[in-house]
Amino acid sequence: MTEEKRPEPMKDLEVITDPKVVKLLFENTRSKIVFRYLVNEAMTVKQLADALGKNAGTILHHIDKLRKAGLVVQERTELTKTGIVQRFYRATAREYRLGIGGMMESDSGVAEFAEKRLTSIIDSLSVYGIHIPDDQMGKAKELLKQVIERENQVSSSLELVDKKTFYQFPQSVRNDASRIMRRLVLEEDEKYQDLRERWHAFLQTHRKGELDNE
Repeated sequence: MTEEKRPEPMKDLEVITDPKVVKLLFENTRSKIVFRYLVNEAMTVKQLADALGKNAGTILHHIDKLRKAGLVVQERTELTKTGIVQRFYRATAREYRLGIGGMMESDSGVAEFAEKRLTSIIDSLSVYGIHIPDDQMGKAKELLKQVIERENQVSSSLELVDKKTFYQFPQSVRNDASRIMRRLVLEEDEKYQDLRERWHAFLQTHRKGELDNE
């Protein structure tokens, strides 16, 4: 009997930049399958169907699309007492981020969502005394977009040297280790530091205290 080939260990972080894949995940059921369930544990189609209150055939259809997009893999199979083969699926990464650039290059619905997301983030800074006027909003969104894109690019390039050992640690420990290393590689990246400094300088010029002193 041929030994079942195990898939690659889960990546720590994957940034999705392909507009077609971004659009794929904007479907509500597929989004829940990946982000709510399969990033946390491997599950069967039946388990997902029960959790989501959906027909198993519908879930299998979504799983097939997610597998073709490289977001989901079959992790293992198990034989039940009745001789039925259960297939367990999991996400290919522990965390996914939707690349702003990819979203803005997608169709109008996804692009509009990304645009509104950037605007909302910038508008929310007003609660901290930072007010961006309408004639500066375009510049603010472009700067923020560049910062986010570079952060995603650098963070997703972080490689696990010892994948086998890493996944033996509890989830909470892995999360803490991941945050520490992401901060470290971002601090070491000159392009990210330059973008962040430009973004922070822009925010400083629109801070309430700074405006009052002019």
